[in-house]
Amino acid sequence: MDELDAIKPIFFEECSEQLVELERALALLETGEADQETVNCAFRAVHSIKGGAGSFGMTELVRFAHVFETALDLLRSHKIEPTPEVLQIFLRATDILSDLTAFEQGGDAVDAKRQQESFEALERLFQEKPEPEVLKETEEEEDWGLPEGFVPVPVSIDVLNDSDSDPNHIDTPVDSIDGFEIFDFEPNQHVKKDEEEKKIEKTENIQSNLPDQSESKKNIQPSRPAASGNNTPSIRVDVSRIDRLMDLVGELVIGQAALREVFSSSEKKHPRADAGSNDLSNAMSGTEQLTRDLQEAIMAVRAQPMRAVFQRMQRVVREAANLAGKKVHLEMEGEDTEVDRTLIEKLTDPLTHMLRNAVDHGVEKEQVRLEAGKPAMGTIRLSAAHKSGRVVITLSDDGGGINRVRVHDIAVEKGIISAEAQLTDSEIDNLIFAPGFSTATTVTDLSGRGVGMDVVKQAIQDLGGRISITSETGKGSSFSLSLPLTLAVMDGMLVTVAEQLLILPVSCIVETMLISKENIFVSGNNSTVICVRGQFIPIVDVAKSLGIKNRKEKINQPVILIVEDDAGKMTALAVDRIEGQMQVVIKSIEKNYRSVRYVSAATILGSGRVALILDVPEVAVSAEGRMLDMWTSKNANETSLECVGKV
Repeated sequence: MDELDAIKPIFFEECSEQLVELERALALLETGEADQETVNCAFRAVHSIKGGAGSFGMTELVRFAHVFETALDLLRSHKIEPTPEVLQIFLRATDILSDLTAFEQGGDAVDAKRQQESFEALERLFQEKPEPEVLKETEEEEDWGLPEGFVPVPVSIDVLNDSDSDPNHIDTPVDSIDGFEIFDFEPNQHVKKDEEEKKIEKTENIQSNLPDQSESKKNIQPSRPAASGNNTPSIRVDVSRIDRLMDLVGELVIGQAALREVFSSSEKKHPRADAGSNDLSNAMSGTEQLTRDLQEAIMAVRAQPMRAVFQRMQRVVREAANLAGKKVHLEMEGEDTEVDRTLIEKLTDPLTHMLRNAVDHGVEKEQVRLEAGKPAMGTIRLSAAHKSGRVVITLSDDGGGINRVRVHDIAVEKGIISAEAQLTDSEIDNLIFAPGFSTATTVTDLSGRGVGMDVVKQAIQDLGGRISITSETGKGSSFSLSLPLTLAVMDGMLVTVAEQLLILPVSCIVETMLISKENIFVSGNNSTVICVRGQFIPIVDVAKSLGIKNRKEKINQPVILIVEDDAGKMTALAVDRIEGQMQVVIKSIEKNYRSVRYVSAATILGSGRVALILDVPEVAVSAEGRMLDMWTSKNANETSLECVGKV
């Protein structure tokens, strides 16, 4: 590998950054919020890509970037205006530039027809630009400073093509040379004597128009220091090195948990240990805090703002709207929300599909919107924010909402549900996540192939997240994606369920309490609920959800953990005991074993035992129609009924 190949990944990373800046600048131009620096930024982005591509011999990328740069220079020098037509050309050129960059990285070949059309559109901008204005003759003749005491005399110079003489030396007298007009430096006797007086008078006129210097000094303000750029030193580091650091922190967490386990075991065996054990405990606590600080510092290095993903979505919406023949505007909020870079990389495809779906199925045609009293242009909103230790991404539109009758009929037709099924509005809405489900009647470039929202849901779940949907007929739909901030380490609550150790994410736990028999009821739909401060909350028996049927011991007073989802819905999870809170390293159970229902991942405890990490949202869903079954005697059903009442 030569030196150029070694730095090529850095070039592609810089290309990605420049493309984000280019799209940001063009987006500002579209909304009319741009200034001259915005245009300069767009120009510099393309210029930088062209320069780097030239160093690596990427001729096609250089060729396209050059014509793009030339067109942007016209905008920068105010020779063309940023009209919607011009901006559309620039946006399409940005797409081609991005595709060419991806191709150089080993991606798919660029559509030659689209590339040529974009190239020619850029060329036409500077081929058809208005001619520069011809200088108009001024009303007053300009004084070129020709002395009135001298007059021009025509002379000429013959050019000698074949001369052996020194071309820098001319022996011929000047007054005998033909070909050029030079001045005859004989003073003219008619020089105007008042020339100097005119100059003096002009100087006096200028001086009389100047403000009084003493007054001017009063208005002089000290100049502000120039705003300095961001001079913070930075380096580019291979992501794999940061990942390695994160892995080491994970192993350090496991090692500390093992040390804490040994220490606790030793204290139980020797309860009267001297003060040295306290010092050791304090030292361990300090080390654990340092480990946490180290973990957070590495997470901060891995974190990236959502801006990069959001900027790409502008292009997605633009292309989808053009294909669908609709007018759609994308509003973004929370672009600076930071999440783990692994999440950012894997969020692009799900968000792309969801946005294309929103344009195709959500936003109505212009005429339909006008008839409904809506603006002709539809609006899609994309936002991101931190909430309860997670990042929540919301995608909503102001379209017509989900046609539940149609969704139900298609689900019956495809055999997803039976014709007799009685579903709630929420259950009908969630049918769109069924494999192969599609409401499209024809296959287009946008939709209709039956590969869609089920793939999106699976991708979000693979990231340890969940997706929910709300819809209102005539007003639009909203999708909420809740994802962990990191995929490496988390704070967990260790609980025991039928002799099994489980971990629940602390971020979703609202409170814990011991269950009281008089506060347990059976609702009208035979669901077991608990009354907490006047609010009825459904209970889920975690052991039953996980399929654990037999307990070795009878639990007379189970523990309730109340958890809350992103929509604010609370569920009570019934477990045997709470063992404690700890920091755990997240390990994929699917990669190392297989997918397990209601389990999102696993971790290794200090004792060396493997504990499953509960998928709390999935378990909470099972609250509907479940009866609490916490007692394991032969008369379990009878015992349970004795301690519940009726709502």
